[in-house]
Amino acid sequence: MRSAVAAVTFLTAVPIGRRIQVGEHDLRTGAVLFPIVGALVGAFAGVVSWGATFVVPPLVAAVLGIATGVLVTAALHVDGLADVADGMGAALAGRDPRAAMRDPRLGTFGGAALVLDLVLKTSVLMALVPGPRFPLELLAASALGRVAPLALAAALPYVSPERSSSRWTRGVRPGVVLAATAIASAVGIATVGPLFPAMLGTGALVTALLGRWSAVHLGGVTGDVFGASAELTETLALTAALAIR
Repeated sequence: MRSAVAAVTFLTAVPIGRRIQVGEHDLRTGAVLFPIVGALVGAFAGVVSWGATFVVPPLVAAVLGIATGVLVTAALHVDGLADVADGMGAALAGRDPRAAMRDPRLGTFGGAALVLDLVLKTSVLMALVPGPRFPLELLAASALGRVAPLALAAALPYVSPERSSSRWTRGVRPGVVLAATAIASAVGIATVGPLFPAMLGTGALVTALLGRWSAVHLGGVTGDVFGASAELTETLALTAALAIR
């Protein structure tokens, strides 16, 4: 129970951790549950979007669903995406990407990445809404998106200045990643069936590319990289599901 509470508290803004004290050990043991928490977030956002289609056009329903996901996660993932994009922009200009990522101001690259991500996700959801499986695609993509940070944590060292927040990552071993992937795959196969292998391949590619950039330019991963990996994996996995539907 404490591990589950730690996973929910870490990935969402749901305040269940206020009544139950959880620590780094609980988060380490609860990391394998990340895909389940992601699936629940996706289910919540998907149900809101699906229910809204009965009273508003698909575009508005898609926006409401995405807004729900952002609200439930306290915008942590989209914030990470914006910061990483600013870091990439700084690296292209020959500057230190770490300084740009720590800057609380939103840069040009971060703003562009944020807009493009939300526009793409909105467009994909709007196209998926009339489909027979919706909102199951969102549930599968959200579960898969929470595996990406675990894969990065297992493969690369945590290099954020806030070292105290990195202790939980030391418990993320390949076995944890495999177990979380198995859970996400079970969710995906049960919900979208033959679409899931393409979604899984897309998520693996996104994670590998982002991990490579982080290793070269940052020397490891940060919390922003975790958030960006979850957001990009979810968005592009949904895009892959739409492409082969």
